[in-house]
Amino acid sequence: MQRYTAGEKNLAVSFAFIAGFVDSIGFIFLGGVFLSFMSGNTTRIAAATVDGKPDLAWLAGSAVIFFLLGVMEGALVRRLAKRRVRPDQVREVVMINMCVLFTLSALLVLLGAPRAAIIVASLGIGSMNSIFEREGEVSIPLTYMTGTLVKMGQRFVDAFFGGSHREWLGHLKMWAGLTAGAFTGALVYRHLGIQSLYVVALLTWAVTGVALGLRMWARRHAIGSVVKVKVDPY
Repeated sequence: MQRYTAGEKNLAVSFAFIAGFVDSIGFIFLGGVFLSFMSGNTTRIAAATVDGKPDLAWLAGSAVIFFLLGVMEGALVRRLAKRRVRPDQVREVVMINMCVLFTLSALLVLLGAPRAAIIVASLGIGSMNSIFEREGEVSIPLTYMTGTLVKMGQRFVDAFFGGSHREWLGHLKMWAGLTAGAFTGALVYRHLGIQSLYVVALLTWAVTGVALGLRMWARRHAIGSVVKVKVDPY
């Protein structure tokens, strides 16, 4: 994360919050199956299969498949965007794509198709992982925190050997963002049920709108031309 600006790191924390929010909605709606934690779903598949619960195993397996399809969709959008827009606009296309998916999810709730809405939300949360990418690899994971916690622990120890406290605190912020989102999502679901996906759509557009506005302002006030960069800086 050290290669990103403070604004980009805050954006990542905001999207981690949304990921936690959505995951709580899916977890409660599906009765214990995750939309973003695929290690947990894999364990669910194995445990449910051995325990003679094929319906739960199938549900967890479906969640893995739709998450993977969302990741693939986000990666495809990013690679097509790299061919058609400037490098500094690629992330914006990926964010808008994610917003469209969550908006479609909210519309499906409105149309009385909650299960289809959860499927599309799973696609949205999968596509979110293409927002921060460098050289074809995820550089800031937004929807899963195991690796983030590992890095936080490692950087915390490094801080006692001359490293910077800023690094482990950055990973802590990411985990705290997802955790806060999970609590908030559970609380909102308690009052709104599956209609909580309306809030998700609003949140994604709000965060994306602010990010796009700040990036446009930065371009107008930048010294020199950032549009001539030949490599994707994001």
